[in-house]
Amino acid sequence: MDLKTIRLLLIVVFCGISWVNANLNWQEFQSLPSEYFDSEHDIQMTLDEIPQVYQYHTRITGRILRARAFSPAWYQYIKVQLNIYTYDERIVLKAGDTIRGTATFKVPKSYRNDGSFNYKSYLMRQGISATGSIKNVSVVRRSPTIRQQVFDALKQAELEFGGVIAALTIGERSLLSHQLKDVWQKAGLAHSLAISGLHIGMVVGAVFLFVSFCFRYLPLSSAFRERYNKRLICACVGILVAMFYAFLADFAISTVRALVLAGIVLMHKLFAVRVTPLQLLLRTSFGVFVIDPFAWQDAGFWLSICAVTTLFFSHWRWRSKAGRLANLRQLWFIQWVLLIIMAPLSVYLFGGFSLFAPLVNLLVLPLISFWILPLSLIGTLCSLFDGNRYAQWLWYIAEQPLAYIMPYLNQLSVHPWNWMAIDTLAATREARFGALWALIIVFTVPVVRIWQRVLLVVCLPLSIFVLLNQRDGQLRIHVLDVGQSQAIVVERNGRALLMDTGVSYHSGFSVAEQVIEPFLRYHGLVPELAIISHKDNDHSGGKAYLEKRYPGIKWFGATTGKPCLAGQTNYWNELSLHTYWPTASYKKSGQLSRNNESCVVQLRWHEFTMLFPGDIEMGAEQSLLASVRSNEVLNSTILTIPHHGSKTSTSWPLLQAVDAEAYVISYGKHRGYNFPHRYTIGRLERTGAPWFGTQEVGQITVTSNGYSWSLELPHENR
Repeated sequence: MDLKTIRLLLIVVFCGISWVNANLNWQEFQSLPSEYFDSEHDIQMTLDEIPQVYQYHTRITGRILRARAFSPAWYQYIKVQLNIYTYDERIVLKAGDTIRGTATFKVPKSYRNDGSFNYKSYLMRQGISATGSIKNVSVVRRSPTIRQQVFDALKQAELEFGGVIAALTIGERSLLSHQLKDVWQKAGLAHSLAISGLHIGMVVGAVFLFVSFCFRYLPLSSAFRERYNKRLICACVGILVAMFYAFLADFAISTVRALVLAGIVLMHKLFAVRVTPLQLLLRTSFGVFVIDPFAWQDAGFWLSICAVTTLFFSHWRWRSKAGRLANLRQLWFIQWVLLIIMAPLSVYLFGGFSLFAPLVNLLVLPLISFWILPLSLIGTLCSLFDGNRYAQWLWYIAEQPLAYIMPYLNQLSVHPWNWMAIDTLAATREARFGALWALIIVFTVPVVRIWQRVLLVVCLPLSIFVLLNQRDGQLRIHVLDVGQSQAIVVERNGRALLMDTGVSYHSGFSVAEQVIEPFLRYHGLVPELAIISHKDNDHSGGKAYLEKRYPGIKWFGATTGKPCLAGQTNYWNELSLHTYWPTASYKKSGQLSRNNESCVVQLRWHEFTMLFPGDIEMGAEQSLLASVRSNEVLNSTILTIPHHGSKTSTSWPLLQAVDAEAYVISYGKHRGYNFPHRYTIGRLERTGAPWFGTQEVGQITVTSNGYSWSLELPHENR
């Protein structure tokens, strides 16, 4: 590498770092000042997105115009996302409205666990700097946006598949049912519901052809034809229409990215710039990073890059098909290449891949591209020019093919051979991805003889899977970061035991769905036994969901029909689980509160022990100590602090009896509780042993071989 190239690379790296820092500073500048968090403020804001209406609350997203004495400048776009739990039902909020209310802001937070969705990063990518709630809502001014007008027209049309048309035209997915999204994902069509390069390319191509047609058949003078470049005008009009399409989608990140990609490719074609496929890929990626330096954080970016790279690779690796139906055969082959090479990314993002995706895409994508999308967009234009009658008619015609193909998609989605749910396999993460990468290698290696390729397909992925699926036999206890609730996963030899299932809310949010299940899939675990310490929602809220997802679980404890009782002992995977509370006499006395009903269970494996006391309070702690034959029975290596660190729990006698080497606390930030209490922290510090809380460090993992132990904080700095 010569000196000139090195200098150029250094300049590019320096400019890239400077550009990223500038964007980070701009994000900070557009964030809500820290003094406005965790207190009420009278605000005025404009709704920039269509409100999302749920069963028990409405979620709005917009920019703050004024908050008490703070009024952001016109260029300071402070965007927040707030929930409305109670308001006048006669007030129907719309995108573009300016409203007034009393808001409480919170710092966006993610649950920091293996496999958990990074919600905080997602909000930052959307430019949202604060979340919270708002009450006493009133409308100051109504000015519905164009997206809102189209959305309202689609809802009034009462279409059977209005959600699909809304997703294709204005990028609004709130009308899509969970069932439909699940069916389209398992059929391999989920990518078609997001406005991507395919949709932008179709729009640009259609406009290009239409303008070319006008140039050819309209009575234009020869001087006009000679003066203006037809291809340039067609391209410019196509890009302008695509920009309007992106405007309808509210310039969503994925849409802007697709627009940049389409523009760069079109310019290369228009000006006949000769570049290799790799150079074109690098240039388009560079253009995306200039517009959006944090594009690498989006799954859509990697899906697009991987798909384009696969197309270029297949063109380089394999010759084009020849003979009868060559184009169709080539499309069919490319679909299978895309399926195999993109399988690891699909498993990483969605937990599996569809074996029928090549066939479905080959049959359905042309229907979406050449029928549903054009008619839907034309109908959208009609609705913008007071032609709702024509718009509804066009939308109705556009959705008719869906009425015929949906029954077949439903059947495919539930077919046992369709969706390969790789993340549900009881195998290590390394084994799953290692086998998939081995399959890609076998597929791409130029082996001539069929029997050799079959032998490689059978042997290499299977061998790597077996090699990487070895478990080390150690005990791992994962105290998950689940906010102001509790969920613990005990893991050994690929088998799992659950201690509590976290909280669930009326809004539909469930820790079991959002945290526990993704964690289990991440590690290739299937739970066999679950213990519910007591009835409170923050410990038992996920039980109903997990019962449906894992019907083979054996349940023990509160709400299970097999309540805890002192003296019980369960054995699982060479571990013993000893129950010390509640006692039969104390239970019969009727003195137990909900918290004091908690199971107190001690896990033992060789010399390692860990005590799980649920939410018991000081009165129950005293009775517990009195009920055991010796305080040394409760002596444990690790203690999970009861009741999330409340001042009514964790008495000094209990700490002395347990005499733990470390303490862990499952808790979250909550204005009403403010756990752990300073009194509890003082008692813990008095013991001299360290304590760790999920609020500060995220997931806490205790690893032991039965004799020694170590503590891991895999998400401490995330």
